[in-house]
Amino acid sequence: MNCTVFLIVRTSSTRLPKKALLEINHQPLIKILIDRIKTAKKAREIIVCTTTHKSDDKLVKFLTNNNIKVFRGDRKDILNRLYLAAKKYKVKQFVVVEGDDVFCEPILIDETCKKLSQTKYDFLYWKNLPFGVSPLGIKTSKLEILVKSKATKNTETGWGRFIVESEVFKVGQIRPRFKKWIRPDIRLSVDYPEDFQLVKILYRKLPRKFTLTDLIKLLDKNPELQKINESVKYKYEQNFTRKMTKIAFKRKVRSK
Repeated sequence: MNCTVFLIVRTSSTRLPKKALLEINHQPLIKILIDRIKTAKKAREIIVCTTTHKSDDKLVKFLTNNNIKVFRGDRKDILNRLYLAAKKYKVKQFVVVEGDDVFCEPILIDETCKKLSQTKYDFLYWKNLPFGVSPLGIKTSKLEILVKSKATKNTETGWGRFIVESEVFKVGQIRPRFKKWIRPDIRLSVDYPEDFQLVKILYRKLPRKFTLTDLIKLLDKNPELQKINESVKYKYEQNFTRKMTKIAFKRKVRSK
């Protein structure tokens, strides 16, 4: 079964403003990521889920001009945004890619989609991969229960952990089939200027078509590259912990 891919993006980040529109070789990061997602065999359609805030108007204009589907929802409540997008497009399950993850691996998108279809898990995530390369899998029926039951309105930071700790979903953890992909020490997400600096260098050194294996080999052959954004790892963890969404419910949740 093929899957719809929801790509979560906004441009009002304070750490690296308008990062989705920052360019590498005259291509915005958002376009580079979408083109990469398109190479996944099971990506039936790609829908960018952004916000209704005016700060995202320029992003939406770029996407619509490039015939890319867009859904606009709540600025802070990512879970609600995803649920309403799923409802609009009438999908029972979907794969989520974060807009910061410009190196998201297409093979992982395919495997997430496959496991989501073939197992009873409602939420799937990957374990021990480089930070910023893996998608998530979600079934809409359980997301609906969570969205309608939660009292928390801001689910912007740590929304995946919110799902896991809610006990609404049957959660599955996927381990990479290639041992060489088990590299949690590598950071590839784009949250800070240092991350963008690294991404620019990597994209210019990599071939047009590349896999996570190629990426890891390049970093291992050039160990100095990982030092470029080494300093932001602690800052990211501190910021994540400080802003982490706290779970609160309007009523007792009953998982069907």
